[in-house]
Amino acid sequence: MKTKEEILIFPYSGTGIEALDCLSEEQCCIGFISDNPSMIGTEQYGIKIYSREAFQEFPEAKVLAVNGSPDSYKKRKQIIDGLEIETDRFTTLIHPKAVIGRNVKVGKNVLIMAGVVATANAEIGNHICILPNTVVHHDSKIGDYTLVAANNTICGDVIIGKNCYLGASSNFKNGIMVGDGCLIGIGSNVVNNVIPGIIVKGNPAKIVPSK
Repeated sequence: MKTKEEILIFPYSGTGIEALDCLSEEQCCIGFISDNPSMIGTEQYGIKIYSREAFQEFPEAKVLAVNGSPDSYKKRKQIIDGLEIETDRFTTLIHPKAVIGRNVKVGKNVLIMAGVVATANAEIGNHICILPNTVVHHDSKIGDYTLVAANNTICGDVIIGKNCYLGASSNFKNGIMVGDGCLIGIGSNVVNNVIPGIIVKGNPAKIVPSK
């Protein structure tokens, strides 16, 4: 009988809970990892919550890191690097109702939720979360550490940089480039290139002045 792949999910969060629905029949979550002392030692959804010491306690377990939000996305890389997990130890979860097309490349530590579609030659890098019903069209690329909220449409030949956050229900015109470290506001229509490190929102998406 084949042994299931055991997975530790970091952190215990909304996205971490949603990741449970993406487990295949060959995978099981043996614990959540939390930095919140009040949560450590408790159980949620029948799964125990551990401190980071569990990474050493369960050395054979794979790891899925799903940290990040519109407020903290810029720290995603720093936090994941701080886990000091070897690259090969990270796993990837793809919901059975996601559709991954021909020649699509998917990296390590990737979470792809229900209803996501990625078509021919799309590239999804490492340490990426893609929430439900997002479409990544042909030849588009999503950079490492980027978070993609639900219901995004990324048209063909789009390049999304590293460590970005794409707000829910946003659309990206074919052929555009979004620089590293950008935040795209909810419901934006992005029709022009976006320079690195800025916030844009609206229809069409425009730069939000820094406060």
